[in-house]
Amino acid sequence: MTATEAMTNALAAAWRQLRDVLLPRACAGCACPDAVLCTECAQALRRPVAFTLPRSAAGHGIACGTYRGPVRHAILSWKDHGDAEADGPFADALADLFDTAGAPIIAALDPMPTGIGIVPAPSSSRSTRRRGRRHLDPLADALAAHCRSRGLSDTQVLPMLRVHAVHGKSVQTHGARDRMRRIHGRIIVDDAIWPASTMPLVLLDDIVTTGATIGACADALVDAGHDVLTAFALAYTPPKDKGDADDGAGDGCR
Repeated sequence: MTATEAMTNALAAAWRQLRDVLLPRACAGCACPDAVLCTECAQALRRPVAFTLPRSAAGHGIACGTYRGPVRHAILSWKDHGDAEADGPFADALADLFDTAGAPIIAALDPMPTGIGIVPAPSSSRSTRRRGRRHLDPLADALAAHCRSRGLSDTQVLPMLRVHAVHGKSVQTHGARDRMRRIHGRIIVDDAIWPASTMPLVLLDDIVTTGATIGACADALVDAGHDVLTAFALAYTPPKDKGDADDGAGDGCR
Protein backbone atom coordinates (compact mmCIF):
# COMPACT_ATOMS: atom_id res chain seq x y z
CA MET A 1 0.00 0.00 0.00
CA THR A 2 1.35 3.41 -0.97
CA ALA A 3 1.55 6.38 1.39
CA THR A 4 -1.26 8.07 -0.56
CA GLU A 5 -3.49 5.01 -0.26
CA ALA A 6 -2.74 4.77 3.48
CA MET A 7 -3.62 8.43 3.98
CA THR A 8 -6.83 8.02 1.96
CA ASN A 9 -7.86 5.00 4.04
CA ALA A 10 -7.08 6.84 7.30
CA LEU A 11 -9.16 9.85 6.23
CA ALA A 12 -12.02 7.58 5.18
CA ALA A 13 -11.93 5.81 8.55
CA ALA A 14 -11.93 9.15 10.40
CA TRP A 15 -14.89 10.32 8.34
CA ARG A 16 -16.82 7.12 9.10
CA GLN A 17 -16.22 7.61 12.83
CA LEU A 18 -17.43 11.22 12.65
CA ARG A 19 -20.41 10.21 10.55
CA ASP A 20 -21.43 7.55 13.05
CA VAL A 21 -21.43 10.17 15.82
CA LEU A 22 -23.41 12.72 13.85
CA LEU A 23 -25.68 10.38 11.89
CA PRO A 24 -27.09 7.16 13.40
CA ARG A 25 -26.22 3.98 11.53
CA ALA A 26 -28.98 2.44 9.39
CA CYS A 27 -29.20 -0.88 7.56
CA ALA A 28 -27.65 -0.60 4.11
CA GLY A 29 -30.46 -2.66 2.66
CA CYS A 30 -33.64 -1.25 4.17
CA ALA A 31 -32.65 1.71 6.40
CA CYS A 32 -33.69 -0.11 9.57
CA PRO A 33 -31.92 1.77 12.40
CA ASP A 34 -28.88 0.58 14.37
CA ALA A 35 -27.66 -2.13 12.00
CA VAL A 36 -25.06 -2.34 9.25
CA LEU A 37 -27.20 -5.04 7.67
CA CYS A 38 -30.32 -6.16 9.53
CA THR A 39 -31.20 -9.82 10.03
CA GLU A 40 -33.78 -9.91 7.24
CA CYS A 41 -31.54 -8.21 4.71
CA ALA A 42 -28.63 -10.46 5.68
CA GLN A 43 -30.92 -13.45 5.15
CA ALA A 44 -31.54 -12.28 1.57
CA LEU A 45 -27.82 -12.99 0.99
CA ARG A 46 -28.31 -16.61 2.10
CA ARG A 47 -30.35 -17.62 -0.94
CA PRO A 48 -27.76 -18.97 -3.40
CA VAL A 49 -28.40 -18.74 -7.12
CA ALA A 50 -26.28 -20.31 -9.85
CA PHE A 51 -25.22 -18.68 -13.10
CA THR A 52 -23.52 -20.11 -16.17
CA LEU A 53 -19.72 -20.00 -16.36
CA PRO A 54 -18.88 -22.18 -19.37
CA ARG A 55 -15.08 -22.33 -19.13
CA SER A 56 -14.99 -23.23 -15.46
CA ALA A 57 -14.62 -26.82 -14.30
CA ALA A 58 -17.95 -26.65 -12.47
CA GLY A 59 -19.67 -25.06 -15.47
CA HIS A 60 -21.31 -22.47 -13.26
CA GLY A 61 -20.71 -19.86 -10.61
CA ILE A 62 -22.75 -19.16 -7.48
CA ALA A 63 -24.06 -15.91 -6.04
CA CYS A 64 -25.14 -15.30 -2.45
CA GLY A 65 -28.47 -13.84 -3.54
CA THR A 66 -30.44 -12.06 -6.23
CA TYR A 67 -29.67 -8.47 -7.15
CA ARG A 68 -32.93 -6.78 -6.23
CA GLY A 69 -34.61 -5.15 -3.26
CA PRO A 70 -32.49 -4.86 -0.12
CA VAL A 71 -29.58 -6.79 -1.67
CA ARG A 72 -29.36 -4.26 -4.48
CA HIS A 73 -29.63 -1.31 -2.09
CA ALA A 74 -26.95 -2.71 0.22
CA ILE A 75 -24.48 -3.47 -2.58
CA LEU A 76 -24.91 -0.03 -4.14
CA SER A 77 -24.36 1.63 -0.75
CA TRP A 78 -21.21 -0.44 -0.22
CA LYS A 79 -19.82 -0.27 -3.74
CA ASP A 80 -20.59 3.26 -4.88
CA HIS A 81 -21.26 5.22 -1.68
CA GLY A 82 -18.35 4.20 0.54
CA ASP A 83 -20.19 2.02 3.06
CA ALA A 84 -17.10 -0.01 3.98
CA GLU A 85 -18.79 -1.24 7.17
CA ALA A 86 -20.74 -3.61 4.93
CA ASP A 87 -17.48 -5.52 4.31
CA GLY A 88 -18.22 -7.58 7.42
CA PRO A 89 -21.76 -8.77 6.58
CA PHE A 90 -20.81 -9.39 2.95
CA ALA A 91 -17.75 -11.41 3.99
CA ASP A 92 -20.00 -13.45 6.30
CA ALA A 93 -22.38 -14.12 3.41
CA LEU A 94 -19.52 -15.32 1.20
CA ALA A 95 -18.22 -17.58 3.98
CA ASP A 96 -21.68 -19.11 4.28
CA LEU A 97 -21.83 -19.52 0.50
CA PHE A 98 -18.51 -21.34 0.57
CA ASP A 99 -19.72 -23.72 3.30
CA THR A 100 -23.05 -24.53 1.65
CA ALA A 101 -22.22 -24.48 -2.06
CA GLY A 102 -18.48 -24.11 -2.61
CA ALA A 103 -17.06 -26.73 -0.25
CA PRO A 104 -18.96 -29.64 -1.90
CA ILE A 105 -17.52 -28.66 -5.30
CA ILE A 106 -14.00 -28.61 -3.90
CA ALA A 107 -14.51 -31.84 -1.95
CA ALA A 108 -15.42 -33.62 -5.19
CA LEU A 109 -12.00 -32.87 -6.72
CA ASP A 110 -9.53 -35.74 -7.01
CA PRO A 111 -7.02 -35.20 -5.60
CA MET A 112 -8.42 -32.86 -3.01
CA PRO A 113 -6.46 -29.58 -3.15
CA THR A 114 -4.72 -28.17 -0.09
CA GLY A 115 -5.85 -24.70 -1.03
CA ILE A 116 -7.56 -22.56 -3.63
CA GLY A 117 -6.58 -19.33 -5.32
CA ILE A 118 -9.17 -16.59 -4.90
CA VAL A 119 -8.98 -14.20 -7.85
CA PRO A 120 -10.91 -10.93 -7.48
CA ALA A 121 -12.45 -9.52 -10.63
CA PRO A 122 -10.48 -6.42 -11.61
CA SER A 123 -11.65 -2.81 -11.44
CA SER A 124 -10.42 -0.03 -13.66
CA SER A 125 -7.92 2.43 -12.23
CA ARG A 126 -10.55 5.13 -12.50
CA SER A 127 -13.06 3.14 -10.43
CA THR A 128 -10.43 2.33 -7.81
CA ARG A 129 -9.49 5.99 -7.48
CA ARG A 130 -13.12 7.04 -7.20
CA ARG A 131 -13.82 4.52 -4.44
CA GLY A 132 -10.51 5.07 -2.69
CA ARG A 133 -9.85 1.33 -2.51
CA ARG A 134 -10.14 -1.98 -4.32
CA HIS A 135 -13.49 -2.86 -2.83
CA LEU A 136 -13.29 -6.62 -3.39
CA ASP A 137 -9.96 -6.99 -1.60
CA PRO A 138 -11.35 -7.11 1.99
CA LEU A 139 -13.91 -9.73 0.92
CA ALA A 140 -11.25 -11.80 -0.82
CA ASP A 141 -8.98 -11.65 2.24
CA ALA A 142 -11.82 -12.66 4.57
CA LEU A 143 -12.91 -15.51 2.29
CA ALA A 144 -9.32 -16.79 2.05
CA ALA A 145 -9.02 -16.77 5.84
CA HIS A 146 -12.30 -18.68 6.11
CA CYS A 147 -11.13 -21.29 3.60
CA ARG A 148 -7.90 -21.77 5.55
CA SER A 149 -9.96 -22.28 8.72
CA ARG A 150 -11.86 -25.04 6.88
CA GLY A 151 -8.73 -27.05 6.14
CA LEU A 152 -7.63 -25.46 2.86
CA SER A 153 -4.45 -24.20 4.48
CA ASP A 154 -2.70 -23.09 1.28
CA THR A 155 -5.52 -20.80 0.16
CA GLN A 156 -4.36 -17.38 -0.94
CA VAL A 157 -5.67 -14.28 -2.70
CA LEU A 158 -4.21 -13.93 -6.18
CA PRO A 159 -4.87 -10.51 -7.78
CA MET A 160 -3.93 -11.87 -11.19
CA LEU A 161 -6.28 -9.87 -13.39
CA ARG A 162 -5.97 -6.36 -14.76
CA VAL A 163 -8.31 -4.23 -16.83
CA HIS A 164 -7.38 -1.31 -19.02
CA ALA A 165 -8.91 1.16 -21.48
CA VAL A 166 -12.51 0.49 -20.50
CA HIS A 167 -14.77 3.53 -20.20
CA GLY A 168 -18.06 3.71 -18.32
CA LYS A 169 -19.65 1.30 -15.87
CA SER A 170 -20.37 -2.24 -17.00
CA VAL A 171 -23.83 -2.06 -15.41
CA GLN A 172 -24.69 0.78 -17.82
CA THR A 173 -24.06 -1.41 -20.86
CA HIS A 174 -27.07 -3.14 -22.36
CA GLY A 175 -27.07 -6.86 -23.07
CA ALA A 176 -24.49 -9.63 -22.98
CA ARG A 177 -23.27 -8.99 -26.53
CA ASP A 178 -22.78 -5.27 -25.85
CA ARG A 179 -20.92 -6.04 -22.61
CA MET A 180 -18.71 -8.60 -24.31
CA ARG A 181 -17.78 -6.11 -27.06
CA ARG A 182 -16.93 -3.59 -24.35
CA ILE A 183 -14.56 -5.86 -22.41
CA HIS A 184 -13.21 -8.08 -25.20
CA GLY A 185 -9.44 -8.16 -24.91
CA ARG A 186 -9.43 -5.69 -22.01
CA ILE A 187 -8.92 -8.19 -19.19
CA ILE A 188 -5.38 -9.45 -18.97
CA VAL A 189 -3.48 -11.84 -16.70
CA ASP A 190 -0.51 -10.62 -14.69
CA ASP A 191 2.20 -13.19 -15.40
CA ALA A 192 4.12 -12.06 -12.32
CA ILE A 193 1.46 -13.70 -10.11
CA TRP A 194 1.33 -17.45 -10.57
CA PRO A 195 -0.49 -20.05 -8.45
CA ALA A 196 0.82 -23.47 -7.60
CA SER A 197 0.27 -25.89 -10.48
CA THR A 198 -2.28 -27.93 -8.53
CA MET A 199 -4.25 -24.96 -7.16
CA PRO A 200 -7.73 -24.44 -8.62
CA LEU A 201 -8.84 -20.83 -9.00
CA VAL A 202 -12.12 -19.34 -7.80
CA LEU A 203 -13.16 -15.99 -9.23
CA LEU A 204 -14.77 -13.41 -6.94
CA ASP A 205 -17.07 -10.60 -8.10
CA ASP A 206 -19.72 -8.33 -6.64
CA ILE A 207 -22.55 -8.36 -9.21
CA VAL A 208 -23.02 -10.75 -12.13
CA THR A 209 -25.49 -9.40 -14.66
CA THR A 210 -25.16 -11.04 -18.07
CA GLY A 211 -22.07 -13.01 -17.09
CA ALA A 212 -19.98 -11.35 -19.81
CA THR A 213 -17.42 -9.82 -17.44
CA ILE A 214 -16.97 -12.85 -15.19
CA GLY A 215 -16.88 -15.01 -18.34
CA ALA A 216 -14.13 -12.83 -19.79
CA CYS A 217 -12.18 -13.20 -16.54
CA ALA A 218 -12.48 -16.99 -16.79
CA ASP A 219 -11.50 -16.90 -20.47
CA ALA A 220 -8.37 -14.86 -19.73
CA LEU A 221 -7.26 -17.24 -16.99
CA VAL A 222 -7.98 -20.43 -18.93
CA ASP A 223 -6.27 -19.06 -22.04
CA ALA A 224 -3.21 -18.35 -19.87
CA GLY A 225 -3.13 -21.99 -18.77
CA HIS A 226 -4.87 -21.78 -15.39
CA ASP A 227 -7.64 -23.99 -13.97
CA VAL A 228 -10.80 -22.07 -13.07
CA LEU A 229 -13.02 -24.10 -10.78
CA THR A 230 -15.99 -21.76 -10.28
CA ALA A 231 -16.87 -18.20 -9.26
CA PHE A 232 -18.49 -16.62 -6.22
CA ALA A 233 -20.45 -13.37 -6.32
CA LEU A 234 -22.51 -11.33 -3.92
CA ALA A 235 -25.48 -11.12 -6.26
CA TYR A 236 -26.82 -12.25 -9.61
CA THR A 237 -29.21 -10.22 -11.73
CA PRO A 238 -31.80 -12.53 -13.29
CA PRO A 239 -33.05 -11.90 -16.84
CA LYS A 240 -35.97 -9.49 -16.92
CA ASP A 241 -38.41 -12.18 -17.95
CA LYS A 242 -37.41 -14.26 -14.93
CA GLY A 243 -36.69 -11.60 -12.34
CA ASP A 244 -38.82 -9.35 -10.21
CA ALA A 245 -39.20 -5.82 -11.51
CA ASP A 246 -39.98 -4.54 -8.01
CA ASP A 247 -37.19 -2.35 -6.62
CA GLY A 248 -37.74 -3.86 -3.20
CA ALA A 249 -39.02 -0.77 -1.42
CA GLY A 250 -41.21 -2.98 0.74
CA ASP A 251 -38.60 -5.61 1.45
CA GLY A 252 -36.44 -5.98 4.53
CA CYS A 253 -37.53 -4.82 7.96
CA ARG A 254 -38.49 -1.25 7.10
